[in-house]
Amino acid sequence: MTGQIFGADALKYVYSPWHDPLGSVRPGERFTVETSDCFTSLFHDPDAYDDETAAWVEENLNPVTGPIVVDGAVAGGAVEVHIESIEITTPGSVVVSRCTARSPADWWHEEDHVVSVPVVDGRLRLRADWSVPVRPLIGCLATAPARETILSRREGDYGGNMDCNEITTGATVLLPVETDGAYLYFGDCKAAMGDGEVVAAPEVGTRIVATATPVDRPVEMDSIRVWDDSRLQTVVSGVSLTDSSRMAFRSLKRWLEADYGLTSEECAVLLGIGGHCGVCQVSNAIYTAKCWVERSLLP
Repeated sequence: MTGQIFGADALKYVYSPWHDPLGSVRPGERFTVETSDCFTSLFHDPDAYDDETAAWVEENLNPVTGPIVVDGAVAGGAVEVHIESIEITTPGSVVVSRCTARSPADWWHEEDHVVSVPVVDGRLRLRADWSVPVRPLIGCLATAPARETILSRREGDYGGNMDCNEITTGATVLLPVETDGAYLYFGDCKAAMGDGEVVAAPEVGTRIVATATPVDRPVEMDSIRVWDDSRLQTVVSGVSLTDSSRMAFRSLKRWLEADYGLTSEECAVLLGIGGHCGVCQVSNAIYTAKCWVERSLLP
């Protein structure tokens, strides 16, 4: 653990500019955030799953730790959140569906029990003779919207429940600031997750070490940005997955033009060769898409 510690003992279920902050951090200061899993730890014991607890979780999904004020962050600006490390602190909890419905969209309504997946030496033990590596990610990372309270299970221009598996150790996330102080929230971490979230992934509690730095919002910024040593990526949430994908593509093109001095034609050619669109999640009412390009293709 490093610097200030923001514990998971005052969980929130909404993003709001009217919350009392847990505290504040200086620009670039390392701090630690402890998170609960998306079930508020109710299913650490699989036998705790029943109709009553399942209904409570459905109404209180995705608790988040926050808000954390970033000194110097102002409405109209942006904040760079760098993820230095994510430590898994609990076993993985998976609510399992029967998956018998014709449409996978209905599989969420067929969930009927919980399994606990141990995390041992950096691996998820699926069976005594079968394990897979962890790659923890932050499912919910948000700033507070302006003059609005939004359920923590939602996502939008403020970030939120994006379930983008590139928001992991080593990544930097650029979020817009609409409330002075930014008001950062963290939660809904997974031990590992594929793209799409068509079925549940192992939900875990974590200890996150991060820094946050206020910056001017780029004029051309119209989406969440995520980058690491190997790629640049934009993330967009919307009612149409098709439109979200196209807007993420457009947003990445504008970013490259502004920061790398490429012409519109050069960007179009580059992204035609090496631009990739993907799905973060299709499990929510608002769908989240991403578009990325490898740094190795840039001039």
